[in-house]
Amino acid sequence: MRSPRLSASFVLAIVLSCLLGNFLAATDFSVVPLLDGERDGSLNYWGGPFGTLNMVGMTKQTSVVHSGNAAYQANLGSLPANTLSFFQTFSSERTGTEAQRQTRDLTRYDGFQAYFRNDTNAPLNIRLELKDYRDSNSHRASKTFTIPTGATWNQVASNFDLGAGWSVVGDPDLSRTYIASFVLNEPTAVSGSYYLDDFSLIEPGGPVDPQTAPIQDLAERLARRQFEGLWSGRNRTTGLIYNHKDDVGVAAMNTTGGVLWMLPNAIKRGWVSQAEADSVVAQIATSLNTNLNQSSYVPTRFINPVTAAIPGGSNEESSIDSSFIALGLHNYKNQPATSPALAAQIDAVQNRFQLDAFAIANGFRLAYFPATGFTGGTYNGYTNEGKVISLAAETSDDHHVPLEDHWNADINRSKNFLVNAADSHLTHSLSQFRAPFEQALLNLFVDTSDRGVDNYPVRSLATNPWQNFLRYQREVAAKLDQLGRENFFQPDAASGAPFSGYEQYSLYNDFGQPDLFMPWSVSFAMLAGADGAEDALRALLQVDGISGPLGLADTVRWNTGAGEPYFVSNSGDNWNTVLSTMALLEYLDRLNGVQSGSEFFAALAGISSALDEVFINGDLNGDGVTDDADLSLWQNGFGNPTIGSPLAGDADGDGVADGADFLRWQRGHSSVNGLSGAIAVPEPEGMVISFLLIGMLWAGLRPLLYYRLHGARVS
Repeated sequence: MRSPRLSASFVLAIVLSCLLGNFLAATDFSVVPLLDGERDGSLNYWGGPFGTLNMVGMTKQTSVVHSGNAAYQANLGSLPANTLSFFQTFSSERTGTEAQRQTRDLTRYDGFQAYFRNDTNAPLNIRLELKDYRDSNSHRASKTFTIPTGATWNQVASNFDLGAGWSVVGDPDLSRTYIASFVLNEPTAVSGSYYLDDFSLIEPGGPVDPQTAPIQDLAERLARRQFEGLWSGRNRTTGLIYNHKDDVGVAAMNTTGGVLWMLPNAIKRGWVSQAEADSVVAQIATSLNTNLNQSSYVPTRFINPVTAAIPGGSNEESSIDSSFIALGLHNYKNQPATSPALAAQIDAVQNRFQLDAFAIANGFRLAYFPATGFTGGTYNGYTNEGKVISLAAETSDDHHVPLEDHWNADINRSKNFLVNAADSHLTHSLSQFRAPFEQALLNLFVDTSDRGVDNYPVRSLATNPWQNFLRYQREVAAKLDQLGRENFFQPDAASGAPFSGYEQYSLYNDFGQPDLFMPWSVSFAMLAGADGAEDALRALLQVDGISGPLGLADTVRWNTGAGEPYFVSNSGDNWNTVLSTMALLEYLDRLNGVQSGSEFFAALAGISSALDEVFINGDLNGDGVTDDADLSLWQNGFGNPTIGSPLAGDADGDGVADGADFLRWQRGHSSVNGLSGAIAVPEPEGMVISFLLIGMLWAGLRPLLYYRLHGARVS
């Protein structure tokens, strides 16, 4: 168990001073690094490469730095007078096809700041030149800064208003920035090198101290940064979201589906206008129709971002990836602000998804390949993917599969724990499929927190998905604390490159990589209210390289006890960013008492009635009826730890049989018997009422130990 803490701020101060040593440079979260050399590889934080003209080279080096561990050296060699020379960096992978470019939005920032050191033989007039998606000299903006010679660092800064000091040609659209170039054309010969470090973008609103700012403000700012990074990077012809931040060749169903799912929340927060969102959703619907005209059952997992055609190669059609976008479509279609015409367009394409073709007796098949047909394997383990597909198939009219048909197909499940047996929870039977995202996944789409244990027939292995997620994350927190890695939330599914490939990393199976974790996954721990998750976010946001303009880094390698990570990945799987942002938005809405996306979806009439088929209030023994036999199980288990078993009286799966479970039994018993208040209870009635009163008292005290329903932290 985590040791008692004097206060969160006290412990955070100790952690920051002892664990992170002198590596805490990012003390203002509104200052967003773009070029500082602190991540692995040769890409900027957007995911774009570098290009040069008439210089020896642009390299990352560690000898001359302004802060952190590395900076960039522009080696001019011997540059003759009046010779154009530059290095430039791109918004994503470089491409000559205008419609393919994945651009970034500079208008969301007030401006930038950077540090230059001029070790050449003369002052330099460095011109920052910005170009949009057209990459045209007819549309550009530039501003010149003079850097004196000498072994000192010089700060330069500017706004992005393109007013005084800026030279503007044409109509550059900085909301779709593609290239930032640093240009020289000196009237005299120049030799030597200059250096660039800490080129950062400045968000509006003033400084934000990640150590002291309200956690809600940090989470909101991070969620917005991540969402707007995805949104501004979408393909403007098709509306599709790219698979990776550093790849313009492929868009993906999961990334597009996740952004589509979040759009109503982004509208609510004022990040996107209703009109713009509607326009893009219509684009996506058209793109899906184009793809479905070429596929067999559902849209291809990957998709040409410009034409929406099948991508070539295997042309995989994935049941889970198509489910993500089917759920996003259904969610948007049912929003009160969605027009009837757009809803009809969405409905038409949604009903072309043939998820029923993937359904067989033991679950949903993984995928279909045109060359080889359907896979033999199904989603038959406790990873929640099969449940997400079941949810998506339930929403279809033309290819309907009732939710209950395959809800319980995930038979490869077992109860496990990392530290505390009392927090045992369901996972996949095999340790290589126990990543945190799998526990969170269903809960990002549909809220089951008020529903109790489901109707899985082996009652000792039945659970409530939300409560199971909370218990899993509590165990992660306890294990990280035990390992002395309490700020390192958390190993998850991603690429461990360059040292290891993609795996579903977890604390159950680190695949021989004990120093690896995925910062973006801290969002799941925050949603679950896991002990230490909020402190971990604060700490991670103060570490150079871990956050940037597209959000939290994909992977980090950090040895236990070391003062800093020895590797921060600059690769960018947009699906990880999508999952992280979905979790942050759920966390924020629940924290603020606002209906979240998953709660809205669960309340839809068709979804609510479908969930009623697999969640039967108070049916502890799983016979399909809430009756006196279930009450007897509750009486026998009352007040005892249950490790989430309904046979021990735990009707909601939170780990203890208490008054809340009796009330759930009462609700189910009343609905069966058509009662509306009074209930018929077996003798002795007085003892049952006493149990109820004690249980209600216990339920009132229990939040000190357990995160109830929404996983909110109890102060």
